[in-house]
Amino acid sequence: MGAPQNWADRQLPVGDDVFLDHVGIFTADLGAAGAQLSRLGFAVSPVNLQQNADAEGRLKPSGTSNRLAVLRRGFLEVLAATHDTPLGDQLKAALARYAGLHLIALSHADIPRERERLVALGFAMQEVVNLRRHKQTAEGLREVRWSVLRPQPGVMPEGRVQFAYCHTPELTWPEPPAPLANAADGLTDILLCVEDRRAAADRFGRFAGRDPHDDGPFTVVPLDRGRLVFAGADIGPAIPNFILPNMPCMAGQALRCTDLERLRAVLARANIRPVADRGSFVCVDPGDALGSLLLFHDATVASPWAAVIA
Repeated sequence: MGAPQNWADRQLPVGDDVFLDHVGIFTADLGAAGAQLSRLGFAVSPVNLQQNADAEGRLKPSGTSNRLAVLRRGFLEVLAATHDTPLGDQLKAALARYAGLHLIALSHADIPRERERLVALGFAMQEVVNLRRHKQTAEGLREVRWSVLRPQPGVMPEGRVQFAYCHTPELTWPEPPAPLANAADGLTDILLCVEDRRAAADRFGRFAGRDPHDDGPFTVVPLDRGRLVFAGADIGPAIPNFILPNMPCMAGQALRCTDLERLRAVLARANIRPVADRGSFVCVDPGDALGSLLLFHDATVASPWAAVIA
């Protein structure tokens, strides 16, 4: 299946790197979502209240709260609306379409410069948000800080697609990282199902500053760590027992796994039967993975979604 591609093995981007940083799963119940991620073998954080800093530095609720399943590289985020704000309302509207993946966060070291680039390309962008939350640590309460850049609503109909940069990585990704029960190691390929895969990939490519290319039935936007993979509606029948949610959609996430036998043991104990299970990958059904496909694969698999339909 080829050598692994697009994997700068460091946590944060440098220079003009663009990384696939994390994905967001929208849910109505953070407690139930966290419990299910635990069944899947992830270590899940407590609920975090997300806050934005205004011009004077005062913190106000953004409208959403989250829980994190942190990997050695990147993380999965589950989000729910917890306050009546425009951001909370956007989450509720997305959740009405389908439960599952609705957020892709790319990362770049210079978020303000990325905003200038995107505006020059004609993307309608919001102002950079200074996202803050508090975390209890052994040293006491610490402030987690992110810069987040989002387009105006509707610019990316596939969901919330944003740039983000973590200014306090030591509070998100501990070193050395604790091993996960399911041996998941890092976030790699996101599958998006759209009406016109080439047109969507071209738009995402301009957004990320990377050139797309065709790869069989997919069009791929390669990043410096990770890939965005686009498919048409015809990909649904190629995946056993998979029914596409409303299109366009973020249909699935792929994770590198260092020990697939450990993962299989976790799933067996939880009575979770994969939708596909071959030597180099295991794919979990959306019904067991909070609404979207969850694909675990060996590090040698260069094109995880192509492997599933092969």
